[in-house]
Amino acid sequence: RRSPPRSSHRRLLRGRPRARATCTGMPTAIQIQGRAPDARFAFINDVYEPMQVQHNGMPAFVARGVASRYLFHTGKGRWVVSRVMDDGYKCWAFVKAGNSQTPTECTDPWQVCDADNNWRPDPKIKCIAVPASNDKFVQLRMTLDADMKQYGLIEASDLKKIWRRLDFNGNGVVSLAEIDKLVVDMTQGGVWPAFMNSKPALMRAYKKTTLKDGDGDDWVEKKELHALLLNVFWFTKLWQVFSVIDTSQDRRIDLNEFTAGLSSLGLSMSPAEARQEFQKIDTDGGGYILFVEFCAYIRKRVNPDDQAEFDPDILGGEHSDRAAYNKLHGNAAAAAGPGGAIRDLDPNALAQPAIAVKRTRHETLRA
Repeated sequence: RRSPPRSSHRRLLRGRPRARATCTGMPTAIQIQGRAPDARFAFINDVYEPMQVQHNGMPAFVARGVASRYLFHTGKGRWVVSRVMDDGYKCWAFVKAGNSQTPTECTDPWQVCDADNNWRPDPKIKCIAVPASNDKFVQLRMTLDADMKQYGLIEASDLKKIWRRLDFNGNGVVSLAEIDKLVVDMTQGGVWPAFMNSKPALMRAYKKTTLKDGDGDDWVEKKELHALLLNVFWFTKLWQVFSVIDTSQDRRIDLNEFTAGLSSLGLSMSPAEARQEFQKIDTDGGGYILFVEFCAYIRKRVNPDDQAEFDPDILGGEHSDRAAYNKLHGNAAAAAGPGGAIRDLDPNALAQPAIAVKRTRHETLRA
């Protein structure tokens, strides 16, 4: 995030109404679009759902796509998109608020920090009101911030404490093994709920944080901690839904289980429609829905514009986890076919904590 140029407008705006409803009476979400895909901070293009809390007496919004991206009023004359809800001093994009009650009413162009670190207006960015989603999994996503606040994972001071506990050797990065140890310690100690101690969910959270939300290396850095915790809560909740449908508890869902568990997915379908939907989710045609395929399906439901099947964390789950499972269990697992391999966890990845050495900023991290 970059610090935008300070505005001379310092008047605090208080007591403004909540986000307006659409003409249909539904709550209003905000869609930001128009930032060029190859431009810096193109990820601000998203739908931002209304939160249950206000910020500086104004409505606040969070990215539907399960990411640490918030749209809020700074209380100092701007709407901003930023990683955390704070004073907005560091952000990815901003627009002058004027007397607006929502960012859709702003008439000035959005300002974004370009690759040369200079702030410039981007007249292509549009901010429009859209109906808030009533999809079951969008609603589940909207519970994450409240859960994280309940367990003290929102405030900067709390995140610093968590990071110090994670990065006990002080090298600035943490491995999957160190994250797993933290989750085990916090759940066994009763600080975090027991359902968060799920190895398949933790693997998906780690891969999304490093490969999609982060910079693509094998480590979680301090700036990625909020995204990691958000992903841990999200994927553990998805694992709970998955486990309810997976009545045989073999970590995969067959067609009969899928059809019987439609209500858990918020779906109502005929048997023929259920079979078609099952085949869409079972991308490798193995006859089973694995957790990584389930996660890709939910990602597409939550944000239809996503191409989840091409996301690196999904591709990594499709291939690398299968290889690790086959290596651990021998050729019998490979002979079982595409549906026979459980690809949700690399058991060896949690066996030993990796020691990362922080090199110069021009070098990569090495184990």
